[in-house]
Amino acid sequence: MGKKSRRRDNKNTAAAPSTQRGQQRHHQQFDTVVSLLTGDALANPYVVKRDDFRRLPRWPNDGIEQERKKNLKGGPDSLGRIETDDPDTIAMTELLGGYPSKSPLCEIEPKGAWPPGFIRSLPFTFQHQVARQQSDLSSAKTHLIEAYKRKDSDVRGILEEINCMHCVYKGSCDESRFPDFQAILVPLFQKNLASDENIELLFGKVSFVRHLLLDVGSQLADPPPLNSPAWAVLSQYLYNPEMDAAPAPKSCAECGLVSEDSCSKCAGCKSVSYCSQDCQRKHWSIHKPDCLRAQGKKVSEKVAAKAQKEMEEREELERKRNDQKREQETKEFMEIFTSYAQEQPKLGGHWAHDCDGKRLQIYVPSEYADQIIGNIGKLFLDLRQVQILSLGMYPDGIDPNRYGYRGIEFVDPSNDAHILILFKRLFSNGGDVGLHIDGVFVVEKVVKGRAQWVLIPEPTASYASDDNRLAKLVKHLKLAKEKAKRVPQTVDLGIHNPGDPNLSMMATQFGKFVSVD
Repeated sequence: MGKKSRRRDNKNTAAAPSTQRGQQRHHQQFDTVVSLLTGDALANPYVVKRDDFRRLPRWPNDGIEQERKKNLKGGPDSLGRIETDDPDTIAMTELLGGYPSKSPLCEIEPKGAWPPGFIRSLPFTFQHQVARQQSDLSSAKTHLIEAYKRKDSDVRGILEEINCMHCVYKGSCDESRFPDFQAILVPLFQKNLASDENIELLFGKVSFVRHLLLDVGSQLADPPPLNSPAWAVLSQYLYNPEMDAAPAPKSCAECGLVSEDSCSKCAGCKSVSYCSQDCQRKHWSIHKPDCLRAQGKKVSEKVAAKAQKEMEEREELERKRNDQKREQETKEFMEIFTSYAQEQPKLGGHWAHDCDGKRLQIYVPSEYADQIIGNIGKLFLDLRQVQILSLGMYPDGIDPNRYGYRGIEFVDPSNDAHILILFKRLFSNGGDVGLHIDGVFVVEKVVKGRAQWVLIPEPTASYASDDNRLAKLVKHLKLAKEKAKRVPQTVDLGIHNPGDPNLSMMATQFGKFVSVD
């Protein structure tokens, strides 16, 4: 019985009583992944837990190397050192050239603001950030498709071994149907074929896909819980000897609709798909040159020029739409700025339910909070905005359990004094609806090269009866500016600002979930 008939039989037997069989299959897949990690089953340097910093794979300029050089050199953003006999803390300090906490790993509370697992995972985070910067999935895809088309025996042998011949074939005919890279990488790991040599054969360079190797390897080393969204995503890529890896679903080249049933291939080149004849007609003037070339036909200058003109017109239309969007955003910003000054902030419709089902209004900073405060500091106090803050670790003297992680860093150009403004945590209860400032901080002193920050209380005694929110904020910042002291550039401000995570929606068999990267 061939693969196709096996796949059809499995589908036909998945009737009403299949729930128990499906659960058993999930448990079997989970056990399979876990069993693969015992002994030397997956002898690959990328198969390592994120917090196992001693066993992380290394390569030149891997993020850890740059962090170590920076910390050993010293400077405002460098990590310090602590006296300890804890072997893990010593190993972490040696690896990074510094240590990101005042307490050794053995003394940090598991439920503290920065648990041990977070600190242990920092080297992996440094590596992953650099790997993402070096990635080039487009070149990796092009390399694999070209190797497949020229019938490279080594490449085809690897693809055959992991049941990915069919999906790469589909991707070679229609690049929009190229499979997710995880559909190739996960079976490579499972079959112990994810060597650097094989990765280069398939994708051209290891660096093109290294961030995915880190992601997949860490998931296989520490599989997510059964029936979790992360497991649902991973399980769909697991190697199955009875089933080929699936290509990406068809999508319309004109409107972008993703639908395996509704989209049909172009009859001429069979390299793109459309959801309707109307979309195909709209896209024809742009697609025509590529379609003729794919069929080995000559493309006239007139046809090529028309396609180029159409693409330029669409780009211009998109530019105008973006301009209109920016104008609308500017208008909304000015409305919020004005409402802030006039003490009329509103967040209509921001409601949610707590764990008991009680409907509560959500108190959040305005989405333009950073722009508003930035402009106020510049216009009224001549402060220069250094950066928008999304703190990973808090500076010394600021309690992470008390203050929100989002905010703004200012510097006074006249004396290089720094001021931090932090907003209240999201979903905080109480207070006025609108823009919330949780605290204003300045550097009080410097201890062993590290800045010690102190809260500047609101100058409520100086508030006049007719002062609105804007006037009060200006007085608060003015007091902070007067209290702020010059900080030499060699001082470590303790500001760790990795930025916001990338959020995206991910569809799984359990529904849609937010993916955080």
